[in-house]
Amino acid sequence: MPRSRFLTLTAAIAFAAISTLALEGRGGAGPLAPSLAPARDDWEGLSQFVRMAQDELGPQRVVVTSTLELGDLRRADALVIVHPERAVDPEELAVFMRSGGRVILLDDYGTGDQILTHFGIRRVPMPQRPAAMLRGNPALAIADAVGTHATVVGVGRVVTNHATGVENPALAPILVVHGEEEPDVLLAVGGAVGQGRLVVMGDSSIVMNAMLRYPGNRALSVNLVRFATEDDAWGRQNGKLYVLVNDFEVTGSFGVDPGLGGIVERTWHSAGEALEMLRHEGMPPLVAYAGALAIGLGVVVWTSQRAGKTHRPSPPRFARPTPVVAQGGVAGHAASLSAPGAAARFLTMLELKSALEDELSARLGLDRTPPHDVLVARVRAARLLDEDGARDLSRLFETLARYERILLDKRHRALERLRDAEVMAVAARVRNLLAAAAQGPSRDTVEKNQ
Repeated sequence: MPRSRFLTLTAAIAFAAISTLALEGRGGAGPLAPSLAPARDDWEGLSQFVRMAQDELGPQRVVVTSTLELGDLRRADALVIVHPERAVDPEELAVFMRSGGRVILLDDYGTGDQILTHFGIRRVPMPQRPAAMLRGNPALAIADAVGTHATVVGVGRVVTNHATGVENPALAPILVVHGEEEPDVLLAVGGAVGQGRLVVMGDSSIVMNAMLRYPGNRALSVNLVRFATEDDAWGRQNGKLYVLVNDFEVTGSFGVDPGLGGIVERTWHSAGEALEMLRHEGMPPLVAYAGALAIGLGVVVWTSQRAGKTHRPSPPRFARPTPVVAQGGVAGHAASLSAPGAAARFLTMLELKSALEDELSARLGLDRTPPHDVLVARVRAARLLDEDGARDLSRLFETLARYERILLDKRHRALERLRDAEVMAVAARVRNLLAAAAQGPSRDTVEKNQ
């Protein structure tokens, strides 16, 4: 066999053996974990960040999990969410933070947009020409610490990796990427949610192994862990730090009764958050336009209905004609005789009242009937009745006036309650009073007394 062919065959066998060994070794270790996996020790993993958290808090307080049961959380716990690939209910996170929990979201191209929208945060593109960048690459823009937030204490500059900007004027700025002849863009913002806290960064790889070789990134990572677990005015934060990365699942509800009381409480908090967001950020233009249009249409409809509606004229009460049945005299007497049932009894009462007034006025020599209190005073002064008779006359006038009001107001139930015995009793009182008055002084004596 020629020497050249022998060398070629030997090289092929060696390459095949090396390839087989490599494949066997990789197969024994299982499939390669995805980027940002906490178990990966290479440059794309988060193992250094996890060990850093364990060094700060102790291994028992750092929980790396792919399934989180919200019912197991306490208000002293904290969540570090890195590049979520499944939707996370932002209202559940809001309930957790309102009670004192803390959430740190590191996300650039994951499914964190729903969380951002819930808290009024929107994504914005990074400057195309950053003022500072690594190796002249705009995708590796350098962010500067801004403000006095606890997460950037002692942090100078942080290297980013294909990050996205975030924006919410109501939240505190934490990191900013300055633009070269273009607006600066915030990389991270933070704020309070009830008794808890929220930090959002638009870069999920800022804490991965390869990035932690930069001093600013390493200092930022330590500060994030400390911020998530430090005590505050609401109490001690001695809970656990949950690290959730990529394709994790969140189940259950945090600290809320699943019954009607819990639903009402959650609805109340959601309404409060919506009003607070409206107060800080105002109403979206489309909603404001739709609301103004609805109000304008409502005014037009209401005005046209009112303007086109006809009303039946209603004269004031003092200008209305007096019903025949209430006029007394011949007309009233005829009406009382023709009225049926209870109405006839009431009309008889009015006739007795009219007869009593007319007879007493005639005996006093009056041209018209005065008010009842004046008529009783005249009767008492003319001594047509003694004191007991005058008091009885006053009470009788009150009774008859009450019946007159019932009839004029058309209170049908009261009309039906009047019985014949009551009418007969009133008639007897009228006869007795008129008989007693007839025995009093004559008309001439009355005129002399006047």
